[in-house]
Amino acid sequence: MSNTNLTKLTNGENHKQLTNTSTRQVLLADEALYYFLLVNFWGPALAVCILGIFTNILNIIVFSKQGLRDTVNISLFGLATSDLGSLITLLYANISFMPAFMALDLPFVGSDVMYISTLCHLIFTRVSTWITAYITLERCLCVTAPLRVKNLFTPKRTVLYLIVVYVLMIASACPMFYTTRPAKIFNPLKNRTLLGISFIEDRNKIEAIGFMTNNTIPTLAFCTVAICTAILVSTLRKKSKWRRQATTSTANTVVTDRDGKVVKIVILISTVFIICYLPGTAVFVYMMLDSDLRIDGFHKNIVIAVFSVLFHLESINAGVNIFIYLSMSSKYRVTFMYVMCFKCDTVSGWKRPK
Repeated sequence: MSNTNLTKLTNGENHKQLTNTSTRQVLLADEALYYFLLVNFWGPALAVCILGIFTNILNIIVFSKQGLRDTVNISLFGLATSDLGSLITLLYANISFMPAFMALDLPFVGSDVMYISTLCHLIFTRVSTWITAYITLERCLCVTAPLRVKNLFTPKRTVLYLIVVYVLMIASACPMFYTTRPAKIFNPLKNRTLLGISFIEDRNKIEAIGFMTNNTIPTLAFCTVAICTAILVSTLRKKSKWRRQATTSTANTVVTDRDGKVVKIVILISTVFIICYLPGTAVFVYMMLDSDLRIDGFHKNIVIAVFSVLFHLESINAGVNIFIYLSMSSKYRVTFMYVMCFKCDTVSGWKRPK
């Protein structure tokens, strides 16, 4: 009798689970996801990515020409380097959705290579996030406590910070790389064996830790950038009112104007960063609360579609800094014109090489 009741109870629970599963609807079908990614990756995302690679190469050349002697140039050089890395690793995802590329007879599994490329992209974006946080924090302390900041943020410490950030961000992604192994995978459609990746058995436990770590790290950096930017804007407004009322010497005014321009550049960089990374931060926080919104969850197609848009925003953030520098920094414009071999004003100290 007890066995009969137990069987009925078990059958009833299984029926409830099947009923709940069948009533849940997939919000985005596979076919719709394919066309969405095809349009997004192959269209605007590819153009922005290529443009960003070109502009960041120019940024690296310009800052190298100016010399890496102060904290601002070192930080912006490091930011351009990490942005370049994030765009190069994202370029494969954009190219892989081109019909001509998909028609190639490649010796590897395209989705597996995209998985590794995406992990590398996340490393570089995390580095860019923390470099942006460092830049905004340094400028924030420079306007709130100017006497102490010169001893606190030195060129050597800035270089050390960049090295530490790279090491920590790579270390945070190591658990994700640890779960993957090179493997030979048979493709029945091509009737051949391709090079791909396989996952270890206890992948879910390890990736759960990596998921929480990789979502917490950028969220903390985003909050740092947002808070420091708000303080910078508030302090800049107060000091602007004070400068209008106070009478200072010409030398002090020149120094103040120069510092003010740097602060404005940092505010613009931080503002673009906040606009581009705010949706991603909100998505990461929500993903930590809803287990269905995972790459292997029930709504995985929604996650893939959303991340393709987030990658697009990250590409925009990584590629627009050059336009901020050109519009706000006369020193950058002069060096940029020199690099591009245009005629420069001889008063500025730069001459076109003969």
